[in-house]
Amino acid sequence: MEADPETDTQAIAAAVASAVAEIGLRVDEPAVLRAGANLVLHLRPHPVVARVATLTAEMRRNPADYLRRERDIATALHQSGVGVITPTDLVDPGPHHADGHWFLLMTHRRLEPVDLASDAEASAVGRSLADLEAALDELPVELGAGDVGQPWDEIATLMATVEATTGPTATGRLVDAVEALKATEPDDRLRLVHGDARRVNVARSRGHLVWFDFEDANSRPVAWDLATLRRSWPAAGDEACRRLHIDPSAFSMAWHHELREVYALLWNLLYAERDPRVRTATGERLAAWLTRTELDELIARTDR
Repeated sequence: MEADPETDTQAIAAAVASAVAEIGLRVDEPAVLRAGANLVLHLRPHPVVARVATLTAEMRRNPADYLRRERDIATALHQSGVGVITPTDLVDPGPHHADGHWFLLMTHRRLEPVDLASDAEASAVGRSLADLEAALDELPVELGAGDVGQPWDEIATLMATVEATTGPTATGRLVDAVEALKATEPDDRLRLVHGDARRVNVARSRGHLVWFDFEDANSRPVAWDLATLRRSWPAAGDEACRRLHIDPSAFSMAWHHELREVYALLWNLLYAERDPRVRTATGERLAAWLTRTELDELIARTDR
């Protein structure tokens, strides 16, 4: 029998609301803000959001480490004057545990999506990411330590999880792609990065840009974040590269783009296993990836 994502969400929300009540906040009705790799709940009537590890917890040995990392990095960035969503100060932010699920309590802020059609907004987000990267580089890299696992360990876990449903052709191509990327990994300087700097993890609040979702922050080259934003929103990514004096066409940027393609595809395949509503779109995405030639062209650059 197929799992019912909505029923699962309701059960998790009820468990978290009960646990938060024991911590000291009575919750009238948790409202779902986002349901993806994590479940994000507004714990009304309080200005508190619970970030609950759901799919991420299945892929990671210790999901509490990731949430603890988000708490510590967001706190440090806020103290440095960077626009981020912070842990709540109404109660202990956690991480806490409820009915098998780890969650972190963050401050609720009214967010407005960035305007993807605006050139000015793209420039503003690019500048904002460049400023964020500069601030992250000033923080102790140890803040990104712990049971990190991203991306190589996590890719291995994801591949083992989805290989039964992807078929031998797709699985073989994914294995070859990962091996080729490992063999050509650039020797870039490692530093603390956001880890998931997509356009969905930045928004406007009271007119200012704020970044969030720092659980994937870890020790990687800055090209990981730049390629992630550039892949998600090219104009914003190009502006961030310009601000940081990095050539968007450099080998390292292209390499990180291809790594991100594989990483994101594997996560989408995992979603499709759990949620039949996204299977058709994910199948189309896999088919499109199998026809890509960019990785082969990239590898050829290393053989010249």
